[in-house]
Amino acid sequence: MNIVRTSAALSLALALAACVKTEQKPADSTTITTTPVDTTTTVTTSNTQTSTQPQPPGGVATPSDGWVVTEGGIGKLRAGMTVAEAKAAVPGFSVPASRDSTACTYGKANSLPAGVFVMVEGGKVVRVEVRKGDVATSAGARIGDTEERIKTLYPNATSSPHKYTAGGHYLTVVPAGGGDSRIIFETDGKKVVNYRAGLRPQVEYVEGCS
Repeated sequence: MNIVRTSAALSLALALAACVKTEQKPADSTTITTTPVDTTTTVTTSNTQTSTQPQPPGGVATPSDGWVVTEGGIGKLRAGMTVAEAKAAVPGFSVPASRDSTACTYGKANSLPAGVFVMVEGGKVVRVEVRKGDVATSAGARIGDTEERIKTLYPNATSSPHKYTAGGHYLTVVPAGGGDSRIIFETDGKKVVNYRAGLRPQVEYVEGCS
């Protein structure tokens, strides 16, 4: 009897164990394959550099040029300087030899901009003439500017009829502090054709050194 019970119990235990094993889920044997991503980045560099620095307009006088016209002269060359002082200020400056050292004449220097002439009278620099080119005044006026622009740049400029050009004008600028210095722009009635700066009375000579 005991042997039968033991055998029955053993059979029951084995059946239960079989059921438990049957209900267990098989382990997930799925294999996930990953493909490595190439993260290498190719960087291309260029040695070409593009300048963004603005360039000044061609021919326009800038502070680095040094040749800017004011009522008192151009650059380091000032009206009222003796010839010796002018030579010291502008190396190479010279005047033609003359028996009359007080005569009106024109000095020159290779360093002066083309189209600029320097009047000398009585042994002194008295005026600067800009007959051509793009040399500008300290306010930015230059040959080719309209009369309206000159009047905008120099609101105190006075206008008078040109002696030789019909419809033309002389636009005269007097410094704010007064004195004998002037800038005189000659126009054809519309635009500046030349201008000069320096001391009275020489700056007002219409014919220059006649």
